[in-house]
Amino acid sequence: MKKVLILLLMIFTLAGCSQTDDTEEPTEDYIKLLDKENLNSSYIEWYGRHIVQNNRVYFYHTATGFKVLFHGRVLNITMHLEDKNHDIYYSVGKDGEDLVSSEVFVQSDEISILTIEFDSYADHTVEVVKRSEPEDGITSIESIETNGYFKEVLTNDEQPHFLIMGASGISGHGALGSPGQPRTTLNSSSLHAFGYLTAKAFRGSYEFVANSGWGLKFGYNDPSGEVNIAKAYDYIGIDHNQDIVEIEYNHAKVPDYIIINLGGNDYTAVINRLSGFDKTEKILEFKQEVASFILKLRSDAPNAHILWTMTEGSQNGTAANEVFAQLSEDDKAFVHMVIIQQVGDDEDLAGANGHASYITHQKSAQNLIDVINDIVANGL
Repeated sequence: MKKVLILLLMIFTLAGCSQTDDTEEPTEDYIKLLDKENLNSSYIEWYGRHIVQNNRVYFYHTATGFKVLFHGRVLNITMHLEDKNHDIYYSVGKDGEDLVSSEVFVQSDEISILTIEFDSYADHTVEVVKRSEPEDGITSIESIETNGYFKEVLTNDEQPHFLIMGASGISGHGALGSPGQPRTTLNSSSLHAFGYLTAKAFRGSYEFVANSGWGLKFGYNDPSGEVNIAKAYDYIGIDHNQDIVEIEYNHAKVPDYIIINLGGNDYTAVINRLSGFDKTEKILEFKQEVASFILKLRSDAPNAHILWTMTEGSQNGTAANEVFAQLSEDDKAFVHMVIIQQVGDDEDLAGANGHASYITHQKSAQNLIDVINDIVANGL
C-alpha cells in the first residue's frame, strides 16, 4: 500500500510540473511589466516615430505601434488619449495575424486598458498599430503587463525600411467608407492605404509622416506655407491642433524606400485659388520645395529609392516631373515617378469624403510593388 501511495504522489508531482495554465510562475529574473525605461527596450519593437516622456511612450503619426513577445496567456496595455478630437482606432494582431484583417480596438477614454487574451499559456506575439491620424488625438502607452513574462524581440535587420509621407491619400482617409459618407476614424485606416500595403508586401518596417490636409509646401492646415510636411519630416510628430511637435527626430533608421504622395493640397488649398502672377509665383515656390526636399532626402538617405506618386495628368505631379527632369543623372537614378489609381478608376466605388476606397488603394499599391520589383531585379 505504501508503494502505491508513493507512486501516486510521483504521478501528481509530475503532472504539476508539466501544467501550463495561468498559475505558472516565471523565475525572478523574468520581466512581467514593461513600463518607464523598459517601454523602449529590447523587450518591445516599435514601429514608427516615438519618444519617451513623462514615463510614457508617445507616438503621434498614423501606422505607429509596437510588437511584443511573451510567454503567458494575458496581456494588459494601459493606454492614454489626450486632447481627443475623435476616437482612435488600432489594429491588434495576435500571433502573426494580418493587421489588415485583425481585430480592432477603439480608444475612447483618457485612460484605457486593452486586455488581450489567448486560449493557451505559451509563447505569443502581439502587435498593436494605430490606424488613425495625428489630428485625432495624442496617444501614448504607460505600461504593458502579462501574467507570464516577456521575451526579447529579435528584430529583422535585413527587412527593407519604408518612409511614407503624404496627406489624406496615404493616410487612408475614408478608405473603408462609401460614397457620400463623411470621413470618420471608423471608416479611415492607414493600414488599408497604398503606402502601408506596399511596405507589407515586402515585409518591411515602416514609419509615417502624414496628416490629412497637409501639403509639401502649402496645405489646408497652413496656406502660408510655413507649416508643411517638408518641415514635419525633421520632427517627431504632429499634434491634435495640427501643429508640429517641436522635438527633432534623429533619422536613426535610414529608409531603403521613400514613398511620397504630396501636392494635391498645395494646389487645391492655395495654387488653384489664385490667378495671374500670383499663381505663377506659388507654382514656382512649390517646385522649389520639390527640388529642395528631394535633394535633402537624397543627402539623408543616399541609397534610398524615392517613389513619388501621382495620378495620371495631375497638376502637382506634372510640376514635380518638371523638377525631376532637371536633376543630375545620379539623382535621377534614385527618383521614380509612379502613376497610381484615381478615385473611381475601373468603375470602382469611391470611399468616404470623395477619397480612394480600399480596392483602389490595393491597385495603387500594386503599381508601387511592380516598380520596386523592377528596381530589385535590375540591381539598382
